[in-house]
Amino acid sequence: METGARRPLGEILLELGVLNRAQLRVGLVHHHETQVPLGRALVREGVCSEADVLRGLAAQLGVEAVDLRELPERAVASLIPARVARQYRAVPLRVELLQLEQGEREVLHIALPAPVSLEAVDAVRAVTGKPRVEAHVASDPALTRALAALYGIEEPAEPPAVPSPSPGGPLLLYGWPPVTAVLISRQLARHGIPAKVATPLEVLHTGPDDVVLAPIQAMEGLLAGEVRIAGSLIVHGTSDDEGFERARQLGARGFLANPRDEQLLLRAIRRLRPEGNSSDNLPGGPDSAPHSH
Repeated sequence: METGARRPLGEILLELGVLNRAQLRVGLVHHHETQVPLGRALVREGVCSEADVLRGLAAQLGVEAVDLRELPERAVASLIPARVARQYRAVPLRVELLQLEQGEREVLHIALPAPVSLEAVDAVRAVTGKPRVEAHVASDPALTRALAALYGIEEPAEPPAVPSPSPGGPLLLYGWPPVTAVLISRQLARHGIPAKVATPLEVLHTGPDDVVLAPIQAMEGLLAGEVRIAGSLIVHGTSDDEGFERARQLGARGFLANPRDEQLLLRAIRRLRPEGNSSDNLPGGPDSAPHSH
């Protein structure tokens, strides 16, 4: 319920073996950037299924999970008014008759979204008059489908799951101070190369034709040595062996000691753009491109 400290859902899913830390990191970026629950973010990213998330939520909350594939009879559905169902996203499941020493007692089982709300349970108990209400957890998509089928409650359509840059679009600037990003953008604009400041989610969802320019520390913070992006990465760092090794671990294909050096920046970008001269492409790590150091 809503009391006590809960174990993080991500850690539970790691223990269940349904994802790894790199996949969790991608989900967390999506979660923080789009403000959707972590479980939904993980499903959107395709790193685990609704059923996987439901197992994790059940373990986190200490309640039983239900998939809502079978809807209740109309008599049971009518126990909860549509306004209460809409407000708390509560779906009635069944009425159970318990045999106790004091006599029979009815238990109404309901499905709720995570985290299971004590306020929702109390509200359902008040409107139904049932002395005991037992809460179960269900996934958001399953609740949406059930509410539509039982009450005609339609949810607004969700926005596109992942805002991904178009292939070969603007150069993506990530992790730069605002003034530096503006100066780099102006430099590139003089040569007909558009640039834009990218969000973490856009960087993680780059395509093979995209190019990202970022300080090495910013990319280390985003990727944490576990994630690789599909786009080509140019990093800025200190031109020593340690800097080159850190860039190589990130999978960078270009290295710049000074991103404000206009000619070296243009040369590094043109090596990686598909329309550039293929003989100029970097064959591997950043230290294989001496002209970009």
